[in-house]
Amino acid sequence: MSSVGDIVLTEPVVSAIRKANPDARIGFAVKERFRDLVSGNPGVSKIHALKGSSAAALLDLCSEVRAEGYAAVVDLHRNLRSAVLSRASGARAVSGYRKRDAGDAMRVRLGRGVYRARKKIVERYLDVLDAFGLEHVYSRPRFSPPGQAVEWAHRFLSDEGLSRGAYAVVVPGSVWATKRWPPDRYAEVVARLVGEVGLPAVLLGSDSERELCVRVAGASGAVVAAGRASLGQGAALIGTAGLYVGNDSGPTHIAMASGVPTVAIFGPTDPSQFDFTGHALVYAGLACSACSFFGTRRCRLGHWECMRSISADDVLEAIRGLLARGGGA
Repeated sequence: MSSVGDIVLTEPVVSAIRKANPDARIGFAVKERFRDLVSGNPGVSKIHALKGSSAAALLDLCSEVRAEGYAAVVDLHRNLRSAVLSRASGARAVSGYRKRDAGDAMRVRLGRGVYRARKKIVERYLDVLDAFGLEHVYSRPRFSPPGQAVEWAHRFLSDEGLSRGAYAVVVPGSVWATKRWPPDRYAEVVARLVGEVGLPAVLLGSDSERELCVRVAGASGAVVAAGRASLGQGAALIGTAGLYVGNDSGPTHIAMASGVPTVAIFGPTDPSQFDFTGHALVYAGLACSACSFFGTRRCRLGHWECMRSISADDVLEAIRGLLARGGGA
């Protein structure tokens, strides 16, 4: 319920349940601000939104879910809040996914070693269905933005003089500082996208990332949409782009799930958790990576070479290679 990327990656579970039970009522509990990540999913029957972080908001959500009389709960978040909701649902069967081995978690958090995922996150999510005897096969996430957001994106592109499929979306931000590739290198890539590749760029991000996006846009003529688009509207802009470039962040997972040719820049986190088939990964793969599950505010070793060692040329080479082979889907 609390992360853009994690929510996007749950789609194969919804699809597997829907395939096994075509007539089932499938509810999806999510924080209100992430509603747009689920509302376009044709497999979801009803969205249960958590409206706030208070205990009262959680109790209201518990009551709403319990009233639906669901037979089973699939907990893909596995924290205290989701455990309370699962217990309060009244469902006869509850299954939750196993985030990672306790030994891995302790070793990485204490800085005693690096993290190497034993399975992709989607595979771990799907394993939860074994408890219900549901057959499932691995599939890559698919994302559909809500219809109103798509209409907004079409108007936005028209107003900016951009055509569907003929622009790049660049998202230079991330919640965690160590996952943000340096802004000056993003700026170089954006300028060269326009000048060498012939793709105008749209810079996306949150309200707080607008200054970062303005800095990256520089004098390139790139359109800064940060702070102008809601989560769903930003996802719709991503979904009709001809290229996406970004860090290990939620929008990157939206881009890949939307079938948009994606160049993902990774540093302190383990890219083997994700499926980059049809896309391009730029990753230095240093001996000290991956040092974190989610990213951190500063490099533990003080050098941040996992990101600093990646040049603009490295990313441009990945972009050209991906476009030449018609990546995406």
